[in-house]
This record gives sequence, C-alpha cells and structure tokens, in this order.
Amino acid sequence: MEWITCLRKTLEYIEKNLTEKIDIEEISRKVFVSQYYLQKGFQMITGYSMGEYIRCRRLFEAAKELCSSNEKVIDVALRYGYETPESFSKAFTRFHGASPAVVRKNPALIRTFLPLNIKIEITGGNKMDYVISPMWGFKVIGFERIFDYETAMDEIPKFWDEICEEYCNHTIYAGLAPSRPEERAIIDNCIGEYGVCIDDVGDGKFRYIIAGKYTGGEVPASMTVFEIPQGEWAKFNGTGAAVKTIQSLTKRVFKEWLPGNPDFEMAGYYNIEWYSCDGYKDDENYQCGVWVPVKRYKDEAEKRWGSSEEFKESEKKTSQRTNSENTQVNAGLMEIFARFGKIKNEAPESENAQALVAELQKYITDNFYKCNKEILAGLGQMYVGDPRFKANIDRMGGDGTAEFTSSAIEIYCR
Repeated sequence: MEWITCLRKTLEYIEKNLTEKIDIEEISRKVFVSQYYLQKGFQMITGYSMGEYIRCRRLFEAAKELCSSNEKVIDVALRYGYETPESFSKAFTRFHGASPAVVRKNPALIRTFLPLNIKIEITGGNKMDYVISPMWGFKVIGFERIFDYETAMDEIPKFWDEICEEYCNHTIYAGLAPSRPEERAIIDNCIGEYGVCIDDVGDGKFRYIIAGKYTGGEVPASMTVFEIPQGEWAKFNGTGAAVKTIQSLTKRVFKEWLPGNPDFEMAGYYNIEWYSCDGYKDDENYQCGVWVPVKRYKDEAEKRWGSSEEFKESEKKTSQRTNSENTQVNAGLMEIFARFGKIKNEAPESENAQALVAELQKYITDNFYKCNKEILAGLGQMYVGDPRFKANIDRMGGDGTAEFTSSAIEIYCR
C-alpha cells in the first residue's frame, strides 16, 4: 500500500477505536505493512510513537468529556482504557499538568491534542542517493534481544553499550586475546557490523540482533543465528557519526523515498543497519547505512501479465524511449487521473467524465498497448481492487478519485 495512504488509514482506525482496544498488529494487517515498518514509519513521519499518539488522543478526548458532562472520573477512565482511577489520574495529570478534578473546574487548562492530518511534502522524492543491490542469502550471528516498539529507540543503544562493556571494552578493544567463546565469535564474524531488526514476534515487539556475517564455527549459548534470504535491497549509505547518520538516513527513507515511490515497495519482515568495521563510530568520516529489502512493481506485473501481448507491446514501447521520455509519459498518465479528481463531484456518466475515459483509453493505446474496452474494464476494476493503484490515483486527484474513475470506466465499457 502507498505509504502516505497507509498512515492515513492508520490514523482513521485509531480515531474510530479510541474507546476500544487498539491492536497494532491488526492495524498492520489492514494496511498491509509489517508492525515494525508501520511503527517505525509512523514515528519517523509524525514525531510520535503510535502508543504515545494514542495516549495523547485519549487523554485529550477524556478531558473534553469530563468538562462537558457529569460522568464519574472512573467511568471516563474505563472508557479510555485505564483500569483504575489512580492510573488514569496519574497519566492525566502528567499530560494536562493538572488533575481531572482541577481540569473539570477549569477547562482552560486542557492541553489540546487534535487528530493528525498527514500531508507530506516529499522534498527529496526519488532522487535520494541510494543503490539497489541484489544480495545472496547469508547468515548472521550475534546477540539477540526482544524490544518493545514503544521503548526501542532508547533501549537499543543501551543494549549496544552493554554488549561492548561485557565483551569488548576490557579485552578485544584493549588488544587482549579472546578468552571466552563470545569474544572469539565477535572477532571471527565481525559482530557489530550489523544491527538486524526482525519483525516476527508480534504483540508490539520485535527482535534485534547485534550481528556479524556468520562464517561458521561454534555458536556460543548466548548468541543466535538468523538467515537472511536472497533478494534485492535498497542501500542508503552515509558518512558521519553513526547514531546521527543512521537516524537521519532512516528519517529520509520513510519521509522522502518510500512515500509514493513508483518503482519499489518494502519486502520482507527485517531490515539492516550497517556499520563499517573500520574507524570509530563517532568520527565524522565514519561509514554506515540503512538497508531495506525491496521488491519491484514491474517484477510483479511481469509475473501476472508477462505472457500477454499487451505486456510485450508495453515493454517494447518503453524500451524505445529514454528514461526522461518514460518519466514524461508516466507523468502524463498521472495528470489524467488528476483531472478525474477535478470532476469527481459530477456523475460518472456525465459528458465530461465519459470524454476523459475515452482520452485515458487513447493515451494508454498510444503510449503502452492497445487498450480495448475489455482491457479498459479490467483496469477500472484494478484501480479500486488493488490498494496500491487506488492509493496512487487518489494521491493525484484526492480521496475518491479511483472509485469515480472506476465507475466512469464501467459505464463507458458497457
């Protein structure tokens, strides 16, 4: 699902369920994104963890209800997920700066926290520096710990410090020979080159491994081995102090590269932080990066329609154009969808809508493949049936554009 639409649907779900149990795992299934990427992307883009955002919204709405009704505090507390008046009062006071009783008497003390409205300006677009690199499958070995999404950003650096203090600072870094299996494994496998995030735990948690590429040999009892399958990776590498550079790269991936990317979407349930084994992590010339497994939309299209004459014709026309020309052709198609958005308040059978469908059909025939009515009808169904197509069309013309376009096509093809 297109990333901006994914976040919007997440916010809609939260708003509809503020007084119900909100299951982040269920949200991730609804928007077709793993818990790890959903929560990481949410925090990168909004500045709030999902748990923090939900708490703030609930406490704001609870304060409004307290000030507009005579309900008991315990009833409001229970409605918004607090099991006792004490836990509610503590959270309420920390958020609003005053107790429920005080705020009820003085509504001006309410701290406003309105629903977020995701409107992202994609400043970097797809010109962000990165490489798409195929990698053979490989195994990593390292120290594993399970983290909660809510506290991971604070706890994972402590985990690194803990491992370094226990196994490196007084032995390996001091130039001493390894005396424990863990120390030997760290040296033999360059453990510390990777930080591997694995989203397969559920219940708001994920695995994180301080790892290196496994070269074989003994696996100490305190370590684990994880196999990363073969695939394509988007590698965003940077230079600078490790913590700052990794955070900056991660934000750019989720704010600039993923939203609306026309070529790639995330794949897998893991990603990698890469740290060079050379140099010091605080050095301004230190090399590190963020690697994300990806899959190409084109590969999926070829799998679904590669044997068709239309796909072959489209591939032929595309190959005869330069990259710049193909970009212009795709932009022209998106511009047609934007024009559908401008007339979506009209009836789909209106003269304007039907004329625009005819223009769409001709544009596809001229630039991609012969688009008869049977094929056009199938496209119309796909525009609303595939969340990615729907999201990209709605992004061009606003919410409801894909459905309007699909309805107009259906009428045109009867």
